[in-house]
Amino acid sequence: MKIVDRYVFWKFFRIFVLCYVSLVGVYVVFDLFTNFDDFLKAKAPPVRLITSIAEYYFVNSFVFIDMIFPLLTLLAAMAATSMMARQNEIIALLATGVSPGRMILPILAGAFLVSLSFTAVREEFLPRRLVEINLSPTDFVNRSDVVEVASAFDGWTRVTIDGESLVRSEGKVLEPKILLGRNLNRYGNRLVAKSGVYLDADGERPAGWLLSGAKLSDEARQGPSWVDEASGRTVVYTPGGADWLEPDQAFVATSIDAKRLAAGDRWRLYDSTSALNAAANDPTFARDATELAIRAHSRTLRPLTDLLPLCLGLPFVFLRSDRNIFAALGYGCGLAGAYVASQYVAAYFGEKLGSASVGVWAPFFVFIPLAANMLGELTKKEV
Repeated sequence: MKIVDRYVFWKFFRIFVLCYVSLVGVYVVFDLFTNFDDFLKAKAPPVRLITSIAEYYFVNSFVFIDMIFPLLTLLAAMAATSMMARQNEIIALLATGVSPGRMILPILAGAFLVSLSFTAVREEFLPRRLVEINLSPTDFVNRSDVVEVASAFDGWTRVTIDGESLVRSEGKVLEPKILLGRNLNRYGNRLVAKSGVYLDADGERPAGWLLSGAKLSDEARQGPSWVDEASGRTVVYTPGGADWLEPDQAFVATSIDAKRLAAGDRWRLYDSTSALNAAANDPTFARDATELAIRAHSRTLRPLTDLLPLCLGLPFVFLRSDRNIFAALGYGCGLAGAYVASQYVAAYFGEKLGSASVGVWAPFFVFIPLAANMLGELTKKEV
């Protein structure tokens, strides 16, 4: 890497860090002002309150940055180039024979590196903190081991898993309530118990919830397991149909585990790519398979998604004809913002059409040729 490359690279990196810290600071100030009463409701000692608030915003700052990361990199890149332009550094570099296209390569390299670094945060850090992300400020400070249950629907067995509360350390649901579909309501439309623990698949037994203290009639307890006639799958195992169950137990087959009940819909946004792919191919989530596939594919393409706004916005700084740097910044940010908005529009129509390809690739077919054309003009620009 030449001296000019290192200079531009580190200028971009320093401004990126400055923008990152500034945006996180603004987010923390406004959010803390809104939720300060909720933090105080925890009635924690001052030291624990302060450390909990710091940890709360450390975790949730990554959630905030994840939503705006492509625009953050664009903001840092355009701030770096506009600063170089106002200090006449671009003119000096052009005078030495450095072309505009050559000048933005260190910025693109820096943006790619920070995108890869944040990919590790998306794939490793956020999936491990799914439950904490879903906690209210009061519960976060209290470090409560008992959280609310977010009811979830199993699209294959047509049952809804709900409960009074969930003990995080034990993965146990207290007072679970299983709402049954029409093909399973021969003994009523609800199966309740004192507690439930999620078990992974083991041999012939599928994954699901082992219910203790299940409230079953004698006929239901002694009768065969409940089979969904539409799918032919055994959904509810009873002591009369499964000899591995105790008389007061029942077992509900489902892929909805304790993590998903505690995290609610947040797992769809912040779980790992491998988990999203597995869920997209799981019949349990068949109703949302297209949405999950779009999210998984978009996550795989995220480094490209983070770089494309730069390729759309940066050329305006060098190709502007009116020499107005603020107009160039406005045009570049507007075009990059249109690309980001197109991702949400494409995802919406992709879900409606049941096509993950439309939801993921449609914006690329529109904006990649435009970015390639603008970068081509930039590389051909005379020094």
